[in-house]
Amino acid sequence: MKFILIFMIGMLFFYANIVATDLVTKKVISQAEKKYGKFSKNRFLDMDKALLKKLKSQSTAKKLNTVNNWVNYIKYKSDKKVYGVKDYWATLYEFVGKGKGDCEDYTIAKYYILKELGVDPKRMKFAYVVYKDRRGKKVSHMVLAYLKKKKPKSRKDILILDNNNKKILPASKRKDIIKVVKLINGDTGAKSKKWKKLEAGMKRKKL
Repeated sequence: MKFILIFMIGMLFFYANIVATDLVTKKVISQAEKKYGKFSKNRFLDMDKALLKKLKSQSTAKKLNTVNNWVNYIKYKSDKKVYGVKDYWATLYEFVGKGKGDCEDYTIAKYYILKELGVDPKRMKFAYVVYKDRRGKKVSHMVLAYLKKKKPKSRKDILILDNNNKKILPASKRKDIIKVVKLINGDTGAKSKKWKKLEAGMKRKKL
């Protein structure tokens, strides 16, 4: 009797955890198709199958590389062209639903997918950087930084997941990144207004 009770409690926790971490639901897929069309629906289905289900038991390195490549296939478009404003943090659902976005949107999508896959959020930071483009122009940019060590001792310990240079490299090998302005993560630190708004949008699965 005791064994059965323990088993049932364990199963309750198991199923509760599935529901609590369900990033892509049938409702999301249905709403995405209704709002954006069948290609949007297909992106969510592929994200669920190719990433969330397939990568769950894979190594962190495999998760980082596969998620980085998958997200980087989405088209780049400025906030001005997509939302009509200069600076907007789109939810994962808006970005994948529309199939376009800017550097913040790539960073946000990678973060939430990797977090869903069990990657430690304390190791992931939204990194505001300044980098030189091919013409030598200095550009403000955002990337996802993954800390190989919880307390990095050098740029070698920080991996950069970027939508410009699509290969994951240590910050020490990204000579085009000339300055790291700030590292943030509202899940593990102070929450800015933007982070709070993003978090609220993610909770209600804003498309």
